[in-house]
Amino acid sequence: MRCHSSSLGLALVSAAALVFEIGLSRLFAIQQFHHFAFVVVSLAMMGSAASGILLAARSRAPSLPALAGGLAASVLVAYLILNFLPFDSYSLAWDGRQVLLLGFYFLAAGTPFLFAGWVGGACLASAGPQAHRPYAASLIGASFGSLAAMLALAWIPPEGLVFLAAALALAGAAALATRRVVRLIHLLAALIAIALALRLPSFLTLRLSPYKPLVVAGLAPDARRTLTLYSAASRLDVLEDAGVRAFPGLSLNAGAALPEQVALFLDGDGPWPITPLSPDDPAAAQIAEHMPSTIAYRLRPGAESLILDPGSGLDALLALAAGAGHIWFPGDDPLVISALQSEYRAFSLDLIGDPRLTLVPRSSRAALRTGGRRYDIVHWALSDGYRPVTSGAFSLTEDYLLTREAVIDGLLHLRPGGILTITRWLQTPPSEDARVFATVLAALREIGVADPYAHVLAFRSMRTATIVASPEALSPEDLSAARLFLETNGYDPIVLPGIRPEELNRYNRIPTDEYHALYTALLRNPSATIANYDFNLEPTTDDRPFFFHFFRWRQTPGVLARLGQTWQPFGGSGYLVLLALTALMLALAIPFILLPLALLRRRRGPASPSTARPARPLLFFACLGAGYLLVEIPLIQRLTLLLDRPSLSLATVLFSLLLASGAGSLLSPRMSLRPALGALVICIGLTALVLPAVTRAALPLPFVYRLGIASALVAPAGLLMGIPFAAGLRRLEQDRPGLIPWAWAVNGAVSGVSGVLTALVALDWGHTAALVLGAAAYAAALTTAPAGRASEPRG
Repeated sequence: MRCHSSSLGLALVSAAALVFEIGLSRLFAIQQFHHFAFVVVSLAMMGSAASGILLAARSRAPSLPALAGGLAASVLVAYLILNFLPFDSYSLAWDGRQVLLLGFYFLAAGTPFLFAGWVGGACLASAGPQAHRPYAASLIGASFGSLAAMLALAWIPPEGLVFLAAALALAGAAALATRRVVRLIHLLAALIAIALALRLPSFLTLRLSPYKPLVVAGLAPDARRTLTLYSAASRLDVLEDAGVRAFPGLSLNAGAALPEQVALFLDGDGPWPITPLSPDDPAAAQIAEHMPSTIAYRLRPGAESLILDPGSGLDALLALAAGAGHIWFPGDDPLVISALQSEYRAFSLDLIGDPRLTLVPRSSRAALRTGGRRYDIVHWALSDGYRPVTSGAFSLTEDYLLTREAVIDGLLHLRPGGILTITRWLQTPPSEDARVFATVLAALREIGVADPYAHVLAFRSMRTATIVASPEALSPEDLSAARLFLETNGYDPIVLPGIRPEELNRYNRIPTDEYHALYTALLRNPSATIANYDFNLEPTTDDRPFFFHFFRWRQTPGVLARLGQTWQPFGGSGYLVLLALTALMLALAIPFILLPLALLRRRRGPASPSTARPARPLLFFACLGAGYLLVEIPLIQRLTLLLDRPSLSLATVLFSLLLASGAGSLLSPRMSLRPALGALVICIGLTALVLPAVTRAALPLPFVYRLGIASALVAPAGLLMGIPFAAGLRRLEQDRPGLIPWAWAVNGAVSGVSGVLTALVALDWGHTAALVLGAAAYAAALTTAPAGRASEPRG
């Protein structure tokens, strides 16, 4: 009975840690500028590694219920620190206090994982050769914690996950307690925490960065927040009377009166405007006449169009007002669709219910591959906010809608004579607009257009650039209509078949037309132009979908020279901050690895055979720690394409991977370690090989099927990944008794480093490269694995 209660308590504690981990990623996504999942995972592993020091330093750990209670308390304290001492990434470069505050942030966020790791490590150490059992309980509990977090987010805000994590930790303490009164106290505290999760006090509501667009828009004198909705993947806020009039690229020649819009914000970013106009209103037609996207409907009157990334419907409204025959509208975020269909149905004049509009209940990328339908126009709307290229803070943002594969899908779903249009923000120097142009050119060449010159045109307004492309050469009639549209609106052509020098740089004048020069060079010699340009303009792919990652090492002197002079997140050095995080994790990992061994040697004596010659087990457990994260994180990021949202991918991969690893741990006594590692290396290689094709093929399927496919892709490797650590612990305990705390620390410390390192590898070389490195880490573990099969003691 005691064995079962200990396993249950450990499982609940591990579930609490995973709920807090997922909660942190959602809180960071809303409060800051990215979910920073890899940082959260690294902090969790470093917390576990730190617990190895405490386990080695003390011959007897504190009671497990006390440690579980410490986890519950530290979760709440961590949230209070993150919420009431907000880190300001904009002033990091010139305000040294922010560096200290960032360190304090990490310490607060990592402390709960120290307590969770302490419980897990203590259970492993006390289990000795049967350590695979508590290890399996920990993994299985963690897997169900990730599932519980995602289910809970359908009912409670992300802040509520903090109290849910505390409740699970307190329930774990109750399961671990031996005295009835202690159990009752912990269970009562757990019920109170659940009540707080379900009904969060207003003073504990998450405070956003003052630079988040939601906060900035809320500073308008009459602005008022009228709606806040939550889902497992996002948070939606609606502001009214915030003075929002968002019409990206509107011509300076437009004389139309612009209506004030209701502004939608997802995870604090936006605005996505809802416009109170009917498509049949002459005022809507007048605005549409002066918007960049309308060129598509001047070239293809009455077109049937698929609008990708449609936001809250502005481009659909303008397309219908410009004469589109029919619009297909993907439902990228269910909360936005819900607001348009219910609370703001009347304000939007029931745009979603217009008979000329068909709602596609899938993401934009999936809509490209759903139903086999073809369109006259495939249009990428400009729905996201302006993101300065110099900041580097958005480098980690995955965007599977602007990859080369996505553009190829768009071209292949055009009817004969159809056109593709993309509007992006105009950056100085040219960056995101130029990368899109390079991506369109690469996609055209991929489908067989040897010389794209006659197939593309591009033009700019004051703030935006629009690219038009077709698999067929643009006709003289197309070019004539395009010229008339540009002259009417005062838009400047960037590239245009047959362009004359006097047509360039006439309206939105700049000292040097660097856009025309760069685009022309990309047409003539894309490889050399991309290689020699200061920013990375290489087309992004599904394997490397980081559209806003423009960093190149040659930029480093300029970035360092601008530190403290640029009003941008991380002072304009976002990529270098990743390198600093890697260095920080490495600096923490070294003492976390060496200190437990030194403490154990002091307790046992330097001549003890258990602590002598530790190099081989060190390398073995280090390789396991590196390998797990090098597989886990790329799978999370790669399956975001299949599952539509990062948070859904995070929960699915963690649930499937940890559950399968728990099963692998239970099977470990029946399997030989080295053959299992060899099979694992092959399995990871096969997963990396089939993942892209399976993902693309499964995109059109309903969500339940995609969820099952994602789990099936993850589970085989997960099962095999659960075997080596458990088997290694069992063999270590037989050969070198008492070293389990050190192995626990080594595994966690190296995992913490590899979490950040994996992000760097994925940014520069792609997810497949990270998976290959994960396979290489397990191959290295194979060379250092102990020979033979450790037997499981009876009892």
